[in-house]
Amino acid sequence: MYLRFILIATFLILTIDVYYYRALKSFVKNYIPILKKGLKISYWIFTLSTIIFMFVAASYFIEKTPPPKFARTYIMGIIMIIGASKLVGTVFILIYDIIKFIIWIINKSISITTKKTEKKFSISRVEFIKKSALIASILPFSTLMFGVLKSAFDYTIHNQKLKIPNLPNAFKGLKIVQISDIHSGSFISKDPLEKAIKIINEQEPDIIFFTGDLVNEITEEALDFMDTLKKITAPMGVFSILGNHDYGDYFYQKDDTEGREHNYTLMKAVHSKLGWNLLLNENHIIKKDNERLAIIGVENWGSQARFQKYGDINKAKKGCLDSDVKLLLSHDPSHWDAHVIPNHPDIDVTFSGHTHGMQFGIEIPGFIKWSPSQYLYKNWGGLYSEKKQQLYVNRGLGFLGYPGRVGILPEITVFELS
Repeated sequence: MYLRFILIATFLILTIDVYYYRALKSFVKNYIPILKKGLKISYWIFTLSTIIFMFVAASYFIEKTPPPKFARTYIMGIIMIIGASKLVGTVFILIYDIIKFIIWIINKSISITTKKTEKKFSISRVEFIKKSALIASILPFSTLMFGVLKSAFDYTIHNQKLKIPNLPNAFKGLKIVQISDIHSGSFISKDPLEKAIKIINEQEPDIIFFTGDLVNEITEEALDFMDTLKKITAPMGVFSILGNHDYGDYFYQKDDTEGREHNYTLMKAVHSKLGWNLLLNENHIIKKDNERLAIIGVENWGSQARFQKYGDINKAKKGCLDSDVKLLLSHDPSHWDAHVIPNHPDIDVTFSGHTHGMQFGIEIPGFIKWSPSQYLYKNWGGLYSEKKQQLYVNRGLGFLGYPGRVGILPEITVFELS
């Protein structure tokens, strides 16, 4: 599987780079020979290095050993950023080729009609389009690099009041902090997490929810951060669930039952050692002044075919009373539309994560809310409601793939129940 993916990726890289190289040649054609030659050689050395790196990275998965963190996070991240920037530039070259082809057709028609080539249209005026491909690449490159250097750890607090009908008086004013998608495998040091946890604890929450994706691929990624994560505490408890990345499914092959079982067992042990209440299709009843609040947690369930469907709300609700206010933790927000709304009208609020808001977008409250994530998920960030039910999608604390954030900042959500 990994080799096939790398071969496809290699083909795409070479296709884009061969096409983009035309823009480089056009841009540097008036440079002094030694500089022109140096830039061209450097271009292909980077392409070759990228392909070699991808094959080396694949070998880690084949040999079942985790890749070095810096390479996994930042080298691959830089490759993604440069690739995305080249893709933007390639669009300009494609436009140039289309215009050039149209001009060629027109000139052919003129030659046939008039037999005079001097009336042919010139393509010199559209040469600037090809040359501008490199300049066009600067915008996405600089923007994405800014997201790595400045915004990746720019933790942002979202304050959200939740009005819940029939909420017992004992729980009015209850403060809940939600975090999601830590992706500890993407952290090179403990410092950013220490910063985030300090902000979390400063909110003085009564309860903390963690809605999945503690790691990128395997549970072992979390072990270096145990002492840091243990600092996440709340008087009424920390409640957690698993996300799609927590099962080891992206590291162990489907037939590697032993590897998957090891990952699952270790993941449960990690949550236990952190002092978090891991809810695996089960619930926890909080009692105060003879009143009840049901915290329900399900395993991952995603509507897309590639995601696990382990979540079982019926099983998770066993022991709850019909009169209980029910707060559901479910990692993937698509679960809300697919199962919660049509089948479980007694679920008052669902807390999800998963989307990260694709770590890219524009959000100006009251004016615009846009992210590429909205083309994959109906509900991708913030609060949604339908009839008497509500869903909150946390934009995630960490990152995955692209090692930064642009517009969609890492989120710590503070809820006040009323």
